[in-house]
Amino acid sequence: MALLEARALVKRFGGLVAVNNVDLDVEAGEIRGIIGPNGAGKTTLFNLVSGALRLSSGTITFNGEVISGRKPSHIAKAGLVRTFQRNAMFPNYTVLENVLLSRHTQIEETLFKAIFGTDREEEERNRARAREILEFLELDIYANEQAENLAHGHQRLLGIANALAVEPRLIMLDEPVAGMNPTETAMVTDHIRRLRDEWNMTVILVEHDMRTVMEICEYITVINFGSKLMEGTPKEVSQNPEVIEAYLGSEEIDI
Repeated sequence: MALLEARALVKRFGGLVAVNNVDLDVEAGEIRGIIGPNGAGKTTLFNLVSGALRLSSGTITFNGEVISGRKPSHIAKAGLVRTFQRNAMFPNYTVLENVLLSRHTQIEETLFKAIFGTDREEEERNRARAREILEFLELDIYANEQAENLAHGHQRLLGIANALAVEPRLIMLDEPVAGMNPTETAMVTDHIRRLRDEWNMTVILVEHDMRTVMEICEYITVINFGSKLMEGTPKEVSQNPEVIEAYLGSEEIDI
């Protein structure tokens, strides 16, 4: 059984079918890419899997548990967490406080306890784990910096750190290198690889930067007009005539 199994997913918005009968199997330890032209339904698919949107029909199973129809907080507790295109952070708090707040709020504790802590031993454990996450992502040197002062690439890494605070088994990254320069892109993609290789994390990412997708993903699902066009290795995807046509030119998926 795959870690994530999605069967016959459909999402309708009135008369518009945004996701049409999509199946998806993601194995534990995989880095999976989901690509497609603008408006293809990629983000809607992400929202369905993470619980942000309700399915019109279909079933999603994660780690043997049916999660379709469950609240995002329940899905996060089950071990499936997503990031967003925008920088997901608390801008007026420090980098360390961001991870601590994410750790507490995801398990539905109060903001007061998140900041001040009522169980000192538990709070020390949380701080130790937060610092471990920041060190892994090489953000520990910014632990006491205000989050809004970080460079764009480091803000995106902080969004990943906030997701990791929930201790997921699978992390879904929504355009993790959007708006980055080549140096920032290389930094973030290196950390995504390390998440899988060193922390045994399963990763699904939606990304428009095709070079990044082709370099980092072992397997790619292509969505077009809400339906699954094909799945395959980066080489298979880049050479598929239907994929090339969907992207209006082979140069857009050149590897």
